[in-house]
Amino acid sequence: MIHIVFDTDILSTFAKADAIRYLERLFYEDKLLITPAVYSELKVPKEYGYNFPDLVFNSDRFQLARLTDTEVGEFKSNLMHLRTLHSGEIEAITIAKRRSYVFSSKDAKALEYAVSREVEVLHLHTILRALWRFGVLTKKEVKELVNVMEQEDNMVIKNKDMIFEPEGE
Repeated sequence: MIHIVFDTDILSTFAKADAIRYLERLFYEDKLLITPAVYSELKVPKEYGYNFPDLVFNSDRFQLARLTDTEVGEFKSNLMHLRTLHSGEIEAITIAKRRSYVFSSKDAKALEYAVSREVEVLHLHTILRALWRFGVLTKKEVKELVNVMEQEDNMVIKNKDMIFEPEGE
């Protein structure tokens, strides 16, 4: 069993596409975690009338991972020095680093910082690829999901071909 700490942006993308259930199925044996800062960041859209965060809040699979006293000190220090990352990303990376958990994001700067701190990371492309490789969805369904994600989250997923390359490449 692995422990995966998600940041806000990747969960928002899956939630907006009504695809949290796919994360739950793909990682059915693993612990799925969010931090208090990620929880707070997901609450903001709720306050503006958006319901997509409910898919995370109502899931029995996402557990809240709270910072220990030691992690709080490290988080505060990092928060003062890392102006390019949000508090949810910093909190998630701090927990992942201290506890040897996996950090999942679609934010390039957050992923780069996590890798520089020797934290194992899980990219959006890797998750999307795993969805078809492990039979949660077909390739066609993943392509449809990518289209819905781009439309609902008003973004472009770059290098989509990486998601669909045949095995061994």
